[in-house]
Amino acid sequence: MFKNALSDLGRVGLENNYVFNTGLILAALVALTYIPSLLDFFKSRIGFMSLGIFLIAILHLLLIGVFPEGTKPHGFVSYEFFALMTISLLFIGISLIAEGMSKYGASLLLLFILSLGGSLLIKWPSIALLELYNIVLYNAGVAVLTYLQHKKQP
Repeated sequence: MFKNALSDLGRVGLENNYVFNTGLILAALVALTYIPSLLDFFKSRIGFMSLGIFLIAILHLLLIGVFPEGTKPHGFVSYEFFALMTISLLFIGISLIAEGMSKYGASLLLLFILSLGGSLLIKWPSIALLELYNIVLYNAGVAVLTYLQHKKQP
C-alpha cells in the first residue's frame, strides 16, 4: 500500500489477480444498478449531465478490471476513472444547488475541492494512498446522494 498503485493487486502475471479485477468489475456492476434511481431523483438538465459523467466514470471502473495493470489501456482507463469521478462530484454538487438542495450541493462541492486539492497539492507516499483518499471522498458523495434519496421519499 505504501508503494505503487492499488491496481498492482490485479496486475497481469500476478497469481490470483482475478480476485482484485473481478472485485472491480462487480463493484462497477453494482454501481450501475444505482443509476436508475438517480434518474428518478434529478430533475434538471445539469443533473442528468452529471449522471452521464458519473455513468462514464463507473464504466471506466469496470474497464480497470477488464484491462488490468500491465495491459496497454489500463493507465488511460484508470486515470479517466479518477478524473471523471472527481468531476462528477463538482457537477452533482452544482446540480443539487440548482435543484434547491444548496446545503448538500455545497457538501459535494467541498468533496470536489478536497479531491482535486488533495490530488494536486499533497505529495502522497504512494499512488495507492492517493487512490484510497479519493475513494473515501467518492463514497462520501454517494452517501450524501443516498441520504437525499431516502429523505425525499414519502
